[in-house]
Amino acid sequence: MKKFFGLLLLLIILAFAFQGSRGIWEPDEGYYIGIARDMVETGDWIVPQLNLRPFLDKPPIVYWGSAFMMDQFGFNEWSARIPHSVWFLLTAVFVYLLGKDMFDEKTGILSALIYATSPIPFVAANIVTPDTPLTVWVSAMFLGFWKVFRSQSKPRRLMWEFFLGVSGGLAFLSKGPATFVYMAPVFFFLLASGNLKAYCLRWGFLMCSLLFVAVGASWYVAVIYYIPGALHYFLESQVTGRLFTEEFNRNPEWYTFTYVYLPVVLFGTLPWSVAWLPRIIHLYKNRGFEKKPLRQWDRRTLFLSMLVIVPFVIFCSASSKLPLYILPLFAPLSLISALCWIRWKPDWIGSNRPLTVTLFFAFWVILLVTVRGGMAYWPTDRDTRAFWEEVKDKIPKDRSELVVVNMRRRGLGFYTDYGVEMVTTKSNPYPAFTETERLSEEVHELPTCGHHHVFFVRDREYEEALELIQNSGATYNIQNGPEGVHIITVDPASPEVQVVRLAALGDTRTGDSGQIQLGSALYHTDETNPLNGIVLLGDNISFRGEPEYFEDHFVRPYDALLDAGVSFFAVLGNHDIKGGFSSFQLNHPYLNMKGRRYYSEMFGEELVECFMLDTNTIVGDPQQISWLNKSLQESPATWKIVAMHEPLYGAIERRPEADEQLRERLEPIFVKGGVDLALSGHNHVYQRRVPVKGIHYFTAGSGGKLDRGQNLPDDPGLVVGNDETNVALILEFDEKECRFKAINVLEQVVDEGVIPKEDSGHIGKTETVDQ
Repeated sequence: MKKFFGLLLLLIILAFAFQGSRGIWEPDEGYYIGIARDMVETGDWIVPQLNLRPFLDKPPIVYWGSAFMMDQFGFNEWSARIPHSVWFLLTAVFVYLLGKDMFDEKTGILSALIYATSPIPFVAANIVTPDTPLTVWVSAMFLGFWKVFRSQSKPRRLMWEFFLGVSGGLAFLSKGPATFVYMAPVFFFLLASGNLKAYCLRWGFLMCSLLFVAVGASWYVAVIYYIPGALHYFLESQVTGRLFTEEFNRNPEWYTFTYVYLPVVLFGTLPWSVAWLPRIIHLYKNRGFEKKPLRQWDRRTLFLSMLVIVPFVIFCSASSKLPLYILPLFAPLSLISALCWIRWKPDWIGSNRPLTVTLFFAFWVILLVTVRGGMAYWPTDRDTRAFWEEVKDKIPKDRSELVVVNMRRRGLGFYTDYGVEMVTTKSNPYPAFTETERLSEEVHELPTCGHHHVFFVRDREYEEALELIQNSGATYNIQNGPEGVHIITVDPASPEVQVVRLAALGDTRTGDSGQIQLGSALYHTDETNPLNGIVLLGDNISFRGEPEYFEDHFVRPYDALLDAGVSFFAVLGNHDIKGGFSSFQLNHPYLNMKGRRYYSEMFGEELVECFMLDTNTIVGDPQQISWLNKSLQESPATWKIVAMHEPLYGAIERRPEADEQLRERLEPIFVKGGVDLALSGHNHVYQRRVPVKGIHYFTAGSGGKLDRGQNLPDDPGLVVGNDETNVALILEFDEKECRFKAINVLEQVVDEGVIPKEDSGHIGKTETVDQ
């Protein structure tokens, strides 16, 4: 036990030394740490977002670790990398336990020391990637399987079956299907040893498999539920794309393993791999390589051999190759190295170990820690913290969007609250789930965008970018940045002539990924074409309207929009009054109700007036009816919109009829008052209905809560419906027409059209023109 605690102390020093001293390095850390920060800020721990767009390239364990620590200790490099320290430490412990169980404590201690002081695992623990968390859970899988395979006690074996199933599931949540590569050696070991059938035909194996699926598939199922197209992307990106195609352009040629993987194995295990050669020579001289059936091999030797050989061969054959893909191999390689040292020097670790060995070991540990400390201060163009320090004073202090052209500066989103957009001039950019925007598309937004754009452009793209910006007619200035980067700052566009843009969505009360992703989509909509306001159509916070949910169900999902200065205007839904907390919403400054259950807001110079109703009370509220009647008839607005929670028209499966009493009470007032559009929530779907008496009815009740499959296909009044994804309605008004589009969480348009405004002043005599 004393030796173990000494080992643990040394592992802690190695794991945590200088872990947060270095800035974020591109490209990998820029992705993963930036996504972790977005998780904390949005509150969405299910769907990873990079600069507020879904990023599905990797499962969530790597993000969850950093996000959890940032949530506890703030946005800094220490918080981002501490989880990697823990995973590195746990891996060494699992290697120790496996070595101790397979051989003895001496082998276990030496194996853990070798793993922790091998250059590749040590350096990888200081760089945030999914490979280090994958390694800890793969090592746990190896330990769990060996315990199950060797256990004679049924209760003990059942405990390790549970451990194995959960570890496998967590490995799958670390790097997805790559986990199967590290399960393959177990299959071949059982097959070679003649134990495959006996091992698999057990209830414990079934339990273990079900646990693996339950844990490992949980996140994938959730993301597929919220994000359209996610399943296809997972299959294409994480399976076929990486194993069988050259789509990702990661050393696809067959021979590239010679310089991608062989140096990693040979030099990444130094100095401990020097003991391999004497052991190989010894085996050769003593005919240790003579052929004999695998079933006659020592089970420990066979198991360790399979753990190394099978994954190595698979990765060498795959079309996508990167050095850290084989990081989990260092766990069994450390065990093999320890055995070689012990065979070569039996007293290498013992009570009378030589002073020279101790000094060498101390020297090597100090060297490793010194190298890590040096990495924190060694100047490199990969360091985004250093880059940010040089450019931050050259960016306008008001709202700005940072546009990075063909550069790896994902980590900028970690150091700043500005929006960051990565754009490309390439014809075949990296095939991420959310397609990288083209430079030309970003420049196309400039004439309508109400904030600064700051372009970071290198020499090779400078002329192209400058020409596009000049052709857009925007005003700009140019500054020199670090590393030969040009900083082109484009001024906001001039205010448009009488254009009002509003978004509308209802039943946002979930705080789940669907609501958060839709909020991110609205943020990008506002970036391109600024919104004058967002109308919330009731049921805004929770099932009973409890104030304690306001932070998680409103502030976090719409944090970026609030920071950008976008105003929200709410109405009360039936769930907002259910718990008796309506006064909280009525008086909260973010919701702009100002204590009023019903009110109106004018947008533009009398272009659009939105009348916000309380449908909970209006039928029996003569005062509200009188106010609405009078306000509509006296309104000078070109466009009159009504926003309310319950719809006058609209059927869904579980609510086949709208409130007839509400319709009878309000429809005559709407017609008399010249209402153009009526917006509602309550039904958790999107609907655009056939105009009735000249009024266009929209239901946008899937802003958070979503009832899938509830639209009725034979509903005669339904023009367009969507009950498969969360939807927000975007309305753009000018003097002549209203252009509308309904977007989902991926900013995809699920419905769009144009409503003309006749000179008569009422839309009732026209029909919607679909685009």
